[in-house]
Amino acid sequence: MMKKIISLIKTDFNTTFGFSSIAYSFKNKKNRWQIIVFGLAMLSLLPTYFMMVKGLNGMYDIYSQIGQKSMFLLSGFLASQIMIFLFGLLYVMSKYYFSNDLAHLVPLPIKPSYILGSKFVTLMISEYLTSLLIILPFIIIYGTKGGEGPIYWIYSLLLAATLPIVPLVLASILIMVFMKYTNIGRKKDLIRTISAVLFLIAIVYLQLKIQTIAQKAIMQGDNFLMNLVADSNLLVKKLGLGFPPSQWGTLALVNNSNILGLINLLSFIGVGIISFFIMIFLSESLFFDGLIGNIEVSASKGRGKKLSIRDSARETKPYLALAKKEIIMLFKTPVYLLNAVGGVIIFPIILAMSNMTGGDESLSAMIDVLGVDSGLIALAGIGLVVALGMLNSIGATTFSREGKCFWIQRTLPIKVEDQIIGRVLSSLAVQVLGIIALLVSLIFVVKLDILIILLIIFLGLLGSIPMTQIGMIIDILRPMLDWNNPQKAMKQNLNVLIGMGVGTLYVGGLVFLVIKIIDRVNINLIYGLLTLVFGISSMILFGVLKKLITKQFEVIE
Repeated sequence: MMKKIISLIKTDFNTTFGFSSIAYSFKNKKNRWQIIVFGLAMLSLLPTYFMMVKGLNGMYDIYSQIGQKSMFLLSGFLASQIMIFLFGLLYVMSKYYFSNDLAHLVPLPIKPSYILGSKFVTLMISEYLTSLLIILPFIIIYGTKGGEGPIYWIYSLLLAATLPIVPLVLASILIMVFMKYTNIGRKKDLIRTISAVLFLIAIVYLQLKIQTIAQKAIMQGDNFLMNLVADSNLLVKKLGLGFPPSQWGTLALVNNSNILGLINLLSFIGVGIISFFIMIFLSESLFFDGLIGNIEVSASKGRGKKLSIRDSARETKPYLALAKKEIIMLFKTPVYLLNAVGGVIIFPIILAMSNMTGGDESLSAMIDVLGVDSGLIALAGIGLVVALGMLNSIGATTFSREGKCFWIQRTLPIKVEDQIIGRVLSSLAVQVLGIIALLVSLIFVVKLDILIILLIIFLGLLGSIPMTQIGMIIDILRPMLDWNNPQKAMKQNLNVLIGMGVGTLYVGGLVFLVIKIIDRVNINLIYGLLTLVFGISSMILFGVLKKLITKQFEVIE
């Protein structure tokens, strides 16, 4: 039994992280430049990360002044575990149900629990990349500023190692139940995608509502200040009720010098282990029922759709046909839809929900009190749309998503210009959905006039073009074509991270420029400057892409 599980883990670990491919690229002198580019992209993200860590230092000082240092740790545990859970919903669906290796594993005499257990282990390891970046600054700042002893650091190591278990188990169980009971009919992919988006929105809304209710309940007490002084863990005990494991982890570190800390540590680890075995037990009855429909190929019923001579002879512009193909691929593949399209529309929805659940402390109330100018609101909206053009990952995965069918694009009689325009249009189509979601969300936050709406639409879409082109340049230079899981082409693709790094530098430079001149020139001149920068950038990047695609289509095997 153990040999099978270990063998499955090794195989899945190698296919997930592609160490063999990385080793080959390192040995191949022609591909070493990719490692250098990746390193530079990582370095470009460091200043932003260090700025965030610096902000956490100030956050610790504030909690320390009111005698609630433990709340600082709780913030780190909550942020990391909620992030793991939300991203885990997407990762679990892809890894458990849409991996290409499932077609080979299912017919073998292997229990569902073995398959799911091995995938859970590699998924948990990949989640360390997210969780450690979030939780470690909180742990280090609290430990160094508080002068904690060796037991604190031992507890921290154990908690960080087991941190992803509970949120990933919850995500796994929810997805298994979800996939089993939505495995109905020929339109099951559409049903699952719509249900998943609604489900994710409902979870975020519920979490925000719980936190808001807890905060108001604390503040409304007559003896709030007296209780705050008397109990240094008051906020942790109250706010941690929304997700008890985060509370246990926090209290384990805060009380590391007494028995209470050990009890909370054992509770944190014990619940994680027990929940893992519950998930393994449930997988025997849930996993295959939701999986089988994904690896079956069904033939369409009936005689098919009749085409008239006029329809068959109708000519479509190549770039429009390519854009249509890209959009269909994005919308018909649940993994792509949830990651690319879902991310673009969910963020504005979260903005609206946080405002609705915030009450007097909502964003709209703050804007009214501060009297924010409408021009600044327009600039913020434009910046958000442009940032979404970088975060949707469509440009940075446009060639990688072709996979083993990439050779078709090389042989089609399509001009390079049409390749660029078609792929940019597909990204802009998704951006339009994001803009609609953003504008609808902003209605709940601030009053918008028609001029602001038009500025956000025009400059937002115009600024999204260079964002998409930057991603396309990176993807055509190092396309990930050998993947067995569509999630790998989207979320485990280093091109996305490199694209975000370069895009952050581009957007960061523009933000810095606007901040420097906003008090010196008329706001309309800034709109004109942005139009000019976006337009020139798009034309320059178009020329670069034209040369690169022509060259790469000839050399990529």
